[in-house]
Amino acid sequence: FTLRNRSVPDVQGKRAEWKELTKEIPVEKLVFLDESGVNTNLIRRYGRSVGKTRVVDNAPFSTPQSTTVLSAIRQGGQFACMTFEGGTTKERFKEYLETVLLPSIHEGDYVIMDNLRTHHCNFVGELIRAKGAIPLYLPLYSPDLNPIEKMWAKMKSILRKWRIRIKDKLITAIPQALNLVTPSDCQGWFTCAGY
Repeated sequence: FTLRNRSVPDVQGKRAEWKELTKEIPVEKLVFLDESGVNTNLIRRYGRSVGKTRVVDNAPFSTPQSTTVLSAIRQGGQFACMTFEGGTTKERFKEYLETVLLPSIHEGDYVIMDNLRTHHCNFVGELIRAKGAIPLYLPLYSPDLNPIEKMWAKMKSILRKWRIRIKDKLITAIPQALNLVTPSDCQGWFTCAGY
């Protein structure tokens, strides 16, 4: 996204409407849902060395297939995590909703998603409303309004530090990295996003 897209009057109007809408919702009822991709070539991009020596490292030359992580975040912490190979399809997203997310949310929660095509399938709203929750969609060009983006940044930073090069180890490392997300982190990210 670019900041230029946010300066369009229509986008500014929708962002203002969003901020007004969320003022009325208790922050403990907000559940942000998103997905992120990781793979075995995550490495640190920068480093420091002692004295005037150069930092040297290596990275895999090939581009491995991505592993998708679906998760949700509340002000009190991260929850409802699922991983799978490849991208998010409507079938996988439906499975995630039915088996992981919906058993973890409560009546009256607001499930907030971005505008990924799979989030707009007909079954999404139906399943969430059947649980007694309310589906909402963020305005376009508004990742800054989604606290889960900061969680992904922390998770990827941890995975870069761990330098995992084997896919099976990556799958087990993802939940371990997410377990390092603290309620204090989440509260800070919610505050930073304006909630």
